[in-house]
Parts: sequence; structure tokens; C-alpha cells
Amino acid sequence: MFTIYDHDREEAARFKDNWIGFDPSAGLGGDPAKSGAGSSTSMIQKGAPVLWVQCVDGWQEGGDWAGYLQVVCEHQKGKWIDSKDGWVKTTASRAEPVWFVDKGDHYELWQGKEKRRPLTREDDYLRFCLGATPHRFKIRDAVDRGHR
Repeated sequence: MFTIYDHDREEAARFKDNWIGFDPSAGLGGDPAKSGAGSSTSMIQKGAPVLWVQCVDGWQEGGDWAGYLQVVCEHQKGKWIDSKDGWVKTTASRAEPVWFVDKGDHYELWQGKEKRRPLTREDDYLRFCLGATPHRFKIRDAVDRGHR
């Protein structure tokens, strides 16, 4: 189980309406209505739920790996990541695989069996787009919270 992070901004991918994107204002915030503002009891999560996925029926090719991404968090659990129209969203059935192309300190993500469409960030939404310059991403594992 892992989540996808923007390499440069350290923001986790989140559910945004019916799509997947980033919320720059997300994170932890204080609730001044609770006593002891600033204490751990007054801290609340801000923003939409973080997207947690698993790679199903995956394979490796050199240093790259691919598979079908399925949502494992409670929000939309069991759905699949897809982008038939380019914009990344969840669907009821699995679609094309997603490639994680290892670039050393980050990954490029591509969709399609032949790595046809790179993943980009456009206006805080994720999009697989032919001919685009791939964005740089990290992944963070749920077990060790490490990322690369």
C-alpha cells in the first residue's frame, strides 16, 4: 500500500471531487474551538482524503515496475485508477496499467502497456497526457512512511 507524492512540493495525491489531484492547503491545522489550541488534541486533518493504492497483477521490467492501481483506503475502497479522458479518477473496473519509471530520486508515471502517456500535474489535478513532459513523483509506503 502506498500513496503518490509530488516530488517538489511534498504534497500527497488526494481525492478532489470525482478526480485525483493535490490540495496545497491540506495537512494539519488547529481547531481553536478545542481547549489547548496547538496541542495534539486540537489538531485536525485538513483537505480531502489521501489516495492510498496497491499495485495489482504487477510486473517488473529492468528497474521499472507496473501494474493496475486499486484504491485501498476507506474512501472509494476497491475502485481502480483510470484516465480514459486523460484526467485521473476512480472507476468500478480496472483499465490500463500504470508504469513507475525509476529516475533515481523520483519516478515518472506513465499509463498504457507501452508507456504511452506520462502523468502530469495541471491546475492541481493529475492527468495522463500524450506528448506532455512527465511530472516528477515520489511514492510513500504505508509501512515505513519512507519515500523516494
